[in-house]
Amino acid sequence: MSENTPMMKQYLSIKEKNRDSVLFFRMGDFYEMFKSDAVEVSRLLNLTLTKRHGIPMCGIPYHASQNYIGRLLKAGKKIAICEQISLPKGGKGIAERDVVEIITPGTVIDEDFLDKGSNNYLAALGRSGKELSIAYIDLSTGEFLTTKIGWTEKNEKLKKELMRISPREIIVQESMLDDQIDRILSQTQAVINRYPDWSYDIDSSRLKLERHFKVASMKGFGFSDNDAELLSAGVIIEYVEDTSKSLLSHIRHLASYREQDFVSLDEATQKNLEIIRNMQDNSSSFTLIDVLDYTRTAMGARKLKHWLLKPLNNKIEIDYRLDKVSLLYKEQALLSDLRDLLGGILDLERLSARIAMEKAHAKDLIAVKQSLLNMMEVEALLQQIPDDDISILSAEGMKEISSLYELLDVSIMEDPSILFTEGRLIRQGYDEKVDNLRNIKKNSRSILDEYLQNEKDSTGIGNLKIKYNKIIGYFFEISKGQLSQVPEHYIRRQSLVNAERFTTDKLISLETEINNSSEKIIEIEKEIFFGIRKQVGEKLDILLEVCSEIAEIDCLQSFAYGATIRGYTRPVLNESGRIYISEGRHPVVEAHLPAGEFVANGIDFTSDDKSFALITGPNMAGKSTYLRQIALIVLMAQSGSFIPAASGSEIGIVDKIFCRVGASDNLARGESTFLVEMNETANILRTATKDSLIIMDEVGRGTSTNDGLSIAWGVSEFLMEDIGAKTLFATHYHELCHMNHKKMFNLSMDVRENKGEILFLKRVKEGPSNNSYGIHVAGLAGLPHSIISRSRSILAYLESRLNDGGEIQIPEKKQEQDSFLFDDSEVIVDEIRGMDINNMTPLEALNKLDSWKKILGN
Repeated sequence: MSENTPMMKQYLSIKEKNRDSVLFFRMGDFYEMFKSDAVEVSRLLNLTLTKRHGIPMCGIPYHASQNYIGRLLKAGKKIAICEQISLPKGGKGIAERDVVEIITPGTVIDEDFLDKGSNNYLAALGRSGKELSIAYIDLSTGEFLTTKIGWTEKNEKLKKELMRISPREIIVQESMLDDQIDRILSQTQAVINRYPDWSYDIDSSRLKLERHFKVASMKGFGFSDNDAELLSAGVIIEYVEDTSKSLLSHIRHLASYREQDFVSLDEATQKNLEIIRNMQDNSSSFTLIDVLDYTRTAMGARKLKHWLLKPLNNKIEIDYRLDKVSLLYKEQALLSDLRDLLGGILDLERLSARIAMEKAHAKDLIAVKQSLLNMMEVEALLQQIPDDDISILSAEGMKEISSLYELLDVSIMEDPSILFTEGRLIRQGYDEKVDNLRNIKKNSRSILDEYLQNEKDSTGIGNLKIKYNKIIGYFFEISKGQLSQVPEHYIRRQSLVNAERFTTDKLISLETEINNSSEKIIEIEKEIFFGIRKQVGEKLDILLEVCSEIAEIDCLQSFAYGATIRGYTRPVLNESGRIYISEGRHPVVEAHLPAGEFVANGIDFTSDDKSFALITGPNMAGKSTYLRQIALIVLMAQSGSFIPAASGSEIGIVDKIFCRVGASDNLARGESTFLVEMNETANILRTATKDSLIIMDEVGRGTSTNDGLSIAWGVSEFLMEDIGAKTLFATHYHELCHMNHKKMFNLSMDVRENKGEILFLKRVKEGPSNNSYGIHVAGLAGLPHSIISRSRSILAYLESRLNDGGEIQIPEKKQEQDSFLFDDSEVIVDEIRGMDINNMTPLEALNKLDSWKKILGN
C-alpha cells in the first residue's frame, strides 16, 4: 500500500481535515489507522504495529471499538470516526468515506464512557474587555450554563469554578493565556484546546446562539447583545456542532448565574471539606456526598452534587426544600414506595440527548417507556400527600407523558433488537405492511399451498403442482395431456418432453414477496422506528421538564431517607446570623464509627458581640474534626438537608464558607506549605464578609514561632475588627488565649490525665487549654522511649529556663541523666534561696512548683 493508491489518497485527504484527531478509517470490518496515528495508538493501546510499503498501520475490529475508544478518551485523545458512506457502483473503485462523528472527552454521550452520577462538562473560556467569560455544557444531558467574572478576580474565582465544574475538556482563547491562567489550567484534569482569537468574536457568538435556538435575539434568555457571557457560549455551540455532526435539539436553554446566587465555596474549601472528593485518593469515599447520596436515579445523583457545591443563600428557597424533606420524612411508608418507583426510572436526560442526536436505538425507547410509566406512578403516589403541592407535572404535562407512553407501548417490541439490520423493532399489530410481510416470511409454504388450491379449483387441474428451482424460481408444472385446461393468463416459462412449466403474475408477486420479505421488513421497520423516534424527540421539552422535577424529588427523598437512618433533625433557619448548633456531629466521621461512639459537640454564635471562637487543645483531640463538622452542618442546612445535630439547632444563613485547614506543599506550583497557607489566608481576608463562616486551623505554622504567633495574632484581630464574620480559629499558639478581645471566646478540647496517661475525650469545653500534649502524642505514634524521655526533659527547660539574652538554652546531652538531674537540683535550690515569697501569689507558687517537678522528671 503506497501513498499513491486511491485509498491512501482518500485517507490523507480526510486526515488533513482532522489533524488534531486520531482518524478511525473504516475498511470492511475494521477501523484502520495509518502513519503517526498508528504509531501513537499502538503505543497507547498496546496494539501490534505493522508496516506496508513503509507506511505504519494498525487496526481494531469495528464491533469491539467501544473499549478502544474509551481508553483513548481517558488518554485525552479526540477520535474522528470515518465510515463507508456508500459502496462503489458495479463493485469498481473505492467506497465513499467521510467523518460522521468526532468523539472528544468533553462531548461524548455514550453511557459506556460516562459516570452515571457525574456530569461530563465541556467548558470554554474567553476574555471580553475587563471580563472573563465562562461557559460549560454537558452534551449528554443538554445542560448549558454561562457566567462571567472580573478579569482582576480571575485567579481565585476561576480556580473555584473549574474545581466545582470539573470539566473533561476546556476550550481557551489563546491570547488570554498568561502564567496565572496556565497554572490554573494545569491543575485541572481536563484536555486543553487553544483557540485563536478570531474564533472568539462577540457578534459571531451571538449569531451562532440565535441560529441554534432559532430566536431573533438572545434578550429572551436574559442577555444583552454584547454580553460577555455569550462569547464563550457561542464558541461551545460551534464546537459541539462541528464534532457531533448531528442535531442538538435537546440543548434548549442557556442559563446565566452569578456567584452571589449561591453560597460561595472557594477551591480550598471544596477540597478541605471533602464534599465530593477526598484528599487521600481523590475518590468519593469518605466524603459528604458518599454519606448523603441515597438517590435512586442518575439524574438525582448529578443534581445532588450541584446542590452540595452550590448551597442556597435564600431562606425561602431553603425552607421550601426543608418543607418537602419534612413531608417525606413523616410519610415513611410513602417514602419507601417512592424510592422503589424512582429506582425504575432510567437516565432520561441522557436518553433524551441520544434521541435528539438521532443515536437512540429501540432498547433506548423501551427504557424511556418504562421510565415514563414509573413517572406517572410517582405522580400518583405524590398526590396521596395531603395538603401539599408536591408534584412533578401539571395535568396537561401528565397528559403528554401518558400519550407518549401509549405510543411507545403499542409500537415498539418489548425486547427489540439494537441493530436495525436485524429487524425485530415494531410490535405486531402496529403496522399492516409489516404484519403482512412477517406473515409471508413465516407462512410462505402455507401461502403457496393456499394459492395452489385456488388454482386447482379454478382450472380443474387436479394434479397441479407448484415447484421451484434456482433458475426460473416458482412455477406450475402441467402435463401435456392437460394443456387444454391452462388459462390464458398463465405465462409459459419452460417446455419439457412430457410437461410445460408456467407462472402467473400472482405467483411472481408471491415469489418476490417471499424472497424480499426480510429485507423489506428491515427497511419498513427502520422507517417506522425513525418516525416514532422523531415523535418522541418533538416532546423533549416536556420530557426534560419532568426529568428535572424527578431529579429534584430524588434529592429530597435522599435527604429524607438519610435523615431517617442517621437520626438527623430539621434545622431552624434565620437571617439574623445566629448560629446555634446543639450536639452536632461530623456527618462523615460519624457514619464510619459504630453507632453511638461519636462524641457530639456544638457551637453558640447567638451573642451579637461573640463571633470569634478560639479553639486550643492537643493534637489528636479532635479539633480538625470539630472545625469541619461545623462547616459541613451549615453547608448541609443551606443545601436543604436535615443536619446531624439536636432538634432546635439554628443556622444563620451565610453568604460564603471558608475552610482553611491542613495545607500541604504544592510542588507543581513551586509553593511551600507556608506559602499555600498564606495564599489561602489572604484570599479569606480579601473576600470574606460579616455574613461569612470562616474555619481556620493552625494559621502561622511553617515558619518561626515568633513569626507564626505574630501572623496568627494579626489575622485574628483583623477577622474580629475588620470583617466580623463568624469564625472558628484553632491554634497551637496558647498566647492567643490572652488577646482579651470583646468578640473572642475560648474553647478547648477536653483531656483527662490519670497516672501519667492522657485520655482525649473529644469533647469541646469552655475556656483555653493549658497543654498541647505533643510529646504524649509522639509517644502514641511510636517514637522510641529514649526520645520521649529526652523530650520531656528539654520541654521542662524550655518552659522554665531563659538566659539573660532571652534565648533558650538547651542542656547538652553529654553527661549521664543522674548528673544532669543533680545539676538541675542545685539550680532549683538556688532559685528557692532567691525567691521573695511575700510577693508571690499562690498560683505563681504552684506554677513554679510544677516547673521544678518537670525538671526533676516528675
